[in-house]
Amino acid sequence: MALLRRRQTAPSELQVIGVGWPTFAAWWRDVWQPGEHVACIGPTGTGKSTFIVRCLQTRKYVLAIDPKGEDSTLTASGFRRITSWPPPEDVRKQIADGKPAHLIVGGGIRTPEDWTKLRVTVGKCLDAVFSEGGWTCSVDELQIAAQLMGHSLSIQRNLVAARDKGVSMVTAYQAPSWVPTAASRQAKWLALWPTRDEDVIKNVAAKAGRPKVEIQAILHELPDFHVAIIGQSPRNPIVITSPPPLDG
Repeated sequence: MALLRRRQTAPSELQVIGVGWPTFAAWWRDVWQPGEHVACIGPTGTGKSTFIVRCLQTRKYVLAIDPKGEDSTLTASGFRRITSWPPPEDVRKQIADGKPAHLIVGGGIRTPEDWTKLRVTVGKCLDAVFSEGGWTCSVDELQIAAQLMGHSLSIQRNLVAARDKGVSMVTAYQAPSWVPTAASRQAKWLALWPTRDEDVIKNVAAKAGRPKVEIQAILHELPDFHVAIIGQSPRNPIVITSPPPLDG
């Protein structure tokens, strides 16, 4: 484990810890607690979906909402895809027996009817998640899902309700300004990918409660496909890790 330090203008000291993926995965499994949300922010094609899938694989009960329809990374995860709720009988028995269940919610989106069906299914899934508790729910392309779930007020209500039920929400999007502010304000952890977009850096710094120059320095120097994990507490170090292996 390499510990890098950057001196700020203030007397406090920023710690940046760089670790390989296996070390990060073991640490992350311990620190990411039920009810804690994760916001994944970065340009398209940087590896957000792969990172999310690897994180979800550490959880027992997972619902991965696929608002794009047949997302290739989710499909390759090995999670079981369902297009209606309740899930099939064998899945319900699996859950009742206390066995892990990793599910993708949604099928192909080709017609308006497909979109309507997905919206109904997602609503039923979220109702079940909040009723039962203990699930981890991921939503890729949150700007698309916000339309599906009812825009900003519904997003905020869902995030707060999920936290109170011990449900962790993982959201992914390219820029904080594109989605309801609750997506990052309610997140305990921010996962960030390399970017020089000043608007993104400014928004992330504000949500994380850290100086803009601090976030700017990290994201400008972050190698391609690497990710920086920032906790909402400024006292926590920033943890940087290499890309997760594609094969798990």
